[in-house]
Amino acid sequence: MVKERILLVFKEKPLLIKLWHVLESLGYETIYGSSFGKEALNKAMESHSDLIFIENPPEEDSLYLETVELLKTLKIPMITVLNPEYEKPFQNFRDNYLYPLRTLDLNEVRCSVEMAIHTSKIEKKLRKKEKRFKTLYREAPLAYQSLNQEGFIIEVNLEWLEKLGYDREEVLGHWFGDFLTPESREHFRTNFPRFKAAGKISGVTFVMLCRDGSRLNVSFTGRISYDKDGNFKQTHCIFQDITEQLKIEKALKESKNYYKAIFENRGAATIIVEEDDRISLVNSAFEKLCGYSRDEVECKMTWQQFVSDKDIDLMEEYRRLRLADQGSVPKSYEFELVDRDNHVKNIFLTVSVVPGTSKSLFSLMNITKLKDTENELKNSIKEKDLLLKEVHHRVKNNMQIISSLLNLQSNYLQDDKIRTLFQESQNRIRSMAMVHEKLYKSESMSKIDFKQYMSDLVDSLSYNHRINPDNIKKKMEPVLFDVETAIPCGLIINELVTNTFKHAFPDEKMGEITVELYKDNDTVFLKVADNGIGFPEDIDFKNTKSLGLKLVNSLVMQLDGKIELDRTKGTVFTVSFPKSDEDECNP
Repeated sequence: MVKERILLVFKEKPLLIKLWHVLESLGYETIYGSSFGKEALNKAMESHSDLIFIENPPEEDSLYLETVELLKTLKIPMITVLNPEYEKPFQNFRDNYLYPLRTLDLNEVRCSVEMAIHTSKIEKKLRKKEKRFKTLYREAPLAYQSLNQEGFIIEVNLEWLEKLGYDREEVLGHWFGDFLTPESREHFRTNFPRFKAAGKISGVTFVMLCRDGSRLNVSFTGRISYDKDGNFKQTHCIFQDITEQLKIEKALKESKNYYKAIFENRGAATIIVEEDDRISLVNSAFEKLCGYSRDEVECKMTWQQFVSDKDIDLMEEYRRLRLADQGSVPKSYEFELVDRDNHVKNIFLTVSVVPGTSKSLFSLMNITKLKDTENELKNSIKEKDLLLKEVHHRVKNNMQIISSLLNLQSNYLQDDKIRTLFQESQNRIRSMAMVHEKLYKSESMSKIDFKQYMSDLVDSLSYNHRINPDNIKKKMEPVLFDVETAIPCGLIINELVTNTFKHAFPDEKMGEITVELYKDNDTVFLKVADNGIGFPEDIDFKNTKSLGLKLVNSLVMQLDGKIELDRTKGTVFTVSFPKSDEDECNP
């Protein structure tokens, strides 16, 4: 076991030798040093002594006093040994590092040594802890200060000084209120006595003045320490800079007010629905819509209480799916809302989930008047459709009557040429009547399926000319025409097909006849072809006395189209014209 090293500073050898033997018998390592003053100091430093025994002179000695003061700087415990031949008071030297020894009794020496060394060890530990505490205090990331009972600053740490920009000497000994704005100064003056009475303080805010004139918003938390008798000793306070926090809170408040203003004044009735289906927020437009006040609805009613029985199941299913996957259900749809007076209102609803939450934003638009107007328009259109159907039906009937009159009149004619002219007129009237018949039967009553019309027209002409319809090839694509296009096209087909029946195959021979209808981009094509005897070379089809061809050329011009004749193999008439914006080529 390592024993402490003890330095002996003595002039009188008898006393030195006696003490030496006592210490040796106790097992301590002793070092002799007879010199006083700086030599004694150097000896103690070189020997790394743990304890110093120093002779106390019989009378006041300046060198001795100097030696004691020098050795005390080492903060090593010293025991002053009294010469047994005299006594001297030691009041001037009694402190933490100087202990008197009156006798060299073995037990008394042992007790004095152990007490001095033990006390020294405790003091070293305390100094070490104090040093650690002061380091933590100085380097703490939070600003720290201590005040005395009058509110004057007795200590601050580096963070405090850096935050406010002061030097330590500019702060210590000054009243804390000097570093506050006038409003905060009065606040401190009022609350400091309460702080001392309560013994602690928390969350008190002040506005502090920095050295450069800027201001710092801080929040204080502190406690008071007391001495062993329970008397006020000092305060221990930390403060946090809440300047940015206050800016953020202000910005959040302004943002909240901004969005609240938008929410309140956005025009449409709007509500916020929580995850448990309760309505947490409504605007004035919703109050007006439902008939309930804000206080009656918010946090007290659920959205289901405003939905009609016929829509509730579907809307609850939508809500369940929306909370799981917002894109799995329609964002907007219609439903019936029941207000306070049990009036049913048609509502167009738009729902979205608030990002990062389970809350939903419901935007409701009252479309009851629109629905009523829509129903009125539907009824009006239905009535007009009925009238239009009746018009088409009557036009078709009138044309059939005209055709019948021509047919009756032709029975009284003896001239076959004139009778043929009457029949051709009948066919022309019938082609126009078929357009009105198709329109009458069409759902839209504005457009007809010209493919079906053209097929029926060719069959009708075949029947009138006693030609088997199966002998005619039909190559037709679906095309929709309005009445302004369908009637001219119908007359063109009537004339070209009739001309083919009459002239392509003389002597009742029958060949191949093809009728085509197709479209290419924005152009519609009508084609009538046969492999008969061919169109006469000496006849200009665009400048002929034939009523039928004159009518065809006139109708083609009416359609802003063109007509071409191909005599290579039989006769091929091709009519093309641009598709009107009013027409739709895909039924």
